Amino acid sequence: MLAMVLAVVAFPALAGDDGGRFTSFLGLRLNVGTLNEVQARLGKTKLIESTDTEDYEARMCYLGSNGVVSFVSAVPRLELSGFEVREAVSATAEGCRELHGRKAEQARDLAGLHLGMSKAEFVSLLGEPVQWDGNTGQRQFDSEQKMTGSERGLFKDSPELLLRGTFNVSVTVTGTFLEDHLVGFRVWKIVSV
Repeated sequence: MLAMVLAVVAFPALAGDDGGRFTSFLGLRLNVGTLNEVQARLGKTKLIESTDTEDYEARMCYLGSNGVVSFVSAVPRLELSGFEVREAVSATAEGCRELHGRKAEQARDLAGLHLGMSKAEFVSLLGEPVQWDGNTGQRQFDSEQKMTGSERGLFKDSPELLLRGTFNVSVTVTGTFLEDHLVGFRVWKIVSV
């Protein structure tokens, strides 16, 4: 029995893993909440918007007990698209609202991801295949998600999509390392038809 438990702890990534365990952080869920809901839950902080050519990005940051936590949106309606956690250096922490108490402690870990972990721990947690580009590792989880009743109502003019009844979901986890220690990670979720 103990051997089975150890195997599960050592190899948490399972076949058919959709990466969903990485899409909820501090009580907020990717592609469900908005940056306005982040502020309602964690407190008001500055919204930083950038429009670089055709790319839009809005973000807000909070200073947790061991790093800067950012909530990011890739769409003007401020839907929550991603989470980022980085080591707190003066440039990244400037203008971020400080989290206190339980929320600051909860910001230390996202489904096992935490600053300071080694590359081997990162790969063990995410499972293979992790793609490497220098000191940056990335794992993409692709799956299909069934439409809810309310989502079906939104696509009533698309019989082909309604017949399929699912969305394509992609969750990407990216980690940046310095001397074999995780110094930042980003989780991004895209839902497409």
